[in-house]
Amino acid sequence: MRTPGTYLRSIGVHLPPVVTIETAVAEGRYPAGEVEHFRLTGAAVAGDVPAPELGLRAARQAFERSGGLSPHDLDLLLYCDVWHQGPDGWEPQYYLQQHLVGGNVPAAELRQGCCGLFNALQITARYLRPGGTALLVGADNHGTPLVDRWRTIEGTVMGDAGLALLIATDTGFAELRSVNVTVLPEAEAVNDGGVPMFPPDATLGRPLDFAGRNREFRKRLLHGDGARVMLAIQTTMLELVDRTLKEAEITLDDVARVAFPHVRWDDVEHRGVNWFGLTLADTTWEYGAGIGHLGVSDQFVALDHLLATGALAPGDHMLLLGFGAGTTLACAVLRILDIPPEYASGDLH
Repeated sequence: MRTPGTYLRSIGVHLPPVVTIETAVAEGRYPAGEVEHFRLTGAAVAGDVPAPELGLRAARQAFERSGGLSPHDLDLLLYCDVWHQGPDGWEPQYYLQQHLVGGNVPAAELRQGCCGLFNALQITARYLRPGGTALLVGADNHGTPLVDRWRTIEGTVMGDAGLALLIATDTGFAELRSVNVTVLPEAEAVNDGGVPMFPPDATLGRPLDFAGRNREFRKRLLHGDGARVMLAIQTTMLELVDRTLKEAEITLDDVARVAFPHVRWDDVEHRGVNWFGLTLADTTWEYGAGIGHLGVSDQFVALDHLLATGALAPGDHMLLLGFGAGTTLACAVLRILDIPPEYASGDLH
């Protein structure tokens, strides 16, 4: 999907303190025998700060960096997440309306797995009219009784963060050139773990165990059509990236950096290095290994980090790739137009 006239006006990030992998090992939370192989160095841990508060803090920073936009200028608010946000029957986007934007802005929660912000970009590009502005928020705090952030996904640790993107149709420091999201319904069961859909896990107090679900799916690879599904994921992702690059009128050689989800390095290597002829150094994996998989916001927090460290310059293109439950595959291309002053002045998180 081409996205003419769609700009990233500002980014806000609230990243809580990092707990190092050495601390997690010393406390018996992370297996010492996995440190060398998986190369993880830490996870951002928010403690008891609710996810919507993380999102609110990020949103406030995005407005502070926007060069004069007001929350009351918004035409749309989309809130993306992957994990529980607050009391059952309560919606997190209303927390931002209460404390930031007011009640006259159309607001909705998007629960579309780790690709939620890519879906939000698609919706926003279609929704906004000339002169319009949207706030996209992604926030998760995984530090709950049903998640062991250090072990729930083998080779990956779960981090917490709040992320906010202000999208405008007039101007911004980066142009969204193209974004695409596709779903492979035949891969819907990849993450279901083979357990009943009802009653839902949370109502039974059943912990989130992606490691166990992945083991269960690997068994299905040996006894069914799992291999066909995995081939379909690879083929579809290659086609999706090719289409997105063509819509952005560039090739992979024109891309300065690539952002993947902050998952295990061998998954990134398989899905990135092998599929697209990249190296891990071309990606943001090393940064992600130090803060953890943040749910919906990995690629966009990594973008903020690249800007802050001078790794991107005006004219550079960045490719953002997403893999999520569904199975959902996502891709977007950004072109950096200029470097916002807050990065040059060291005004970081």
